[in-house]
Amino acid sequence: MAPYPPGSPYPLGPPYPPVAVYPYPPAGPPYPQLVPAQPPSQRFSVWLTGYSWHDNNPPGSSKVSHPVLHGMAGGQGTFDDPITAAVAGSGGGIWSPGSKFYLPTLARYVIVEDTGAGAVPSGDDGHLDVWIDGRDGTRAATDDCMARFTAHRVQAYYNPPPGLPVITGPIFADDTCNIPGPERPVAKTP
Repeated sequence: MAPYPPGSPYPLGPPYPPVAVYPYPPAGPPYPQLVPAQPPSQRFSVWLTGYSWHDNNPPGSSKVSHPVLHGMAGGQGTFDDPITAAVAGSGGGIWSPGSKFYLPTLARYVIVEDTGAGAVPSGDDGHLDVWIDGRDGTRAATDDCMARFTAHRVQAYYNPPPGLPVITGPIFADDTCNIPGPERPVAKTP
């Protein structure tokens, strides 16, 4: 090995100058925490129906079988306060309690908190029976409201993102069926 020329910054041998030790992580501003990404939404084709104060089990109540966010059926339809929905069976099906959906035809977010919906018909991926409330309406008025949105092969978005268009409030309140229609624009699908 050839020696370095005189005046060179490189030493010819030991002792070498001390190596600087840097703290880890480097000192400085706080670094952002990594936040896991929300899994993407899945689109399902469902049989969409409704149930009310008048036809709940027991009738004249808002009792639910698997409360998650609400002690009784309820909700405003927003991402943070979705409306209660029931699924077929005893809650051990494909959508367990706490499963959240967005329903563009109702412009509402819903959450599975109840069971007792009918079996899934052929051609649909599942059955969502949505709580409409209706304690201030007649049985005929709530039945008419539910008939207006009951349909097969309705798009439902499982694990939806926040911020989708909603009509806030119960589906049936103040003796009115509050669903998208001519007086309310239909929500855009995600």
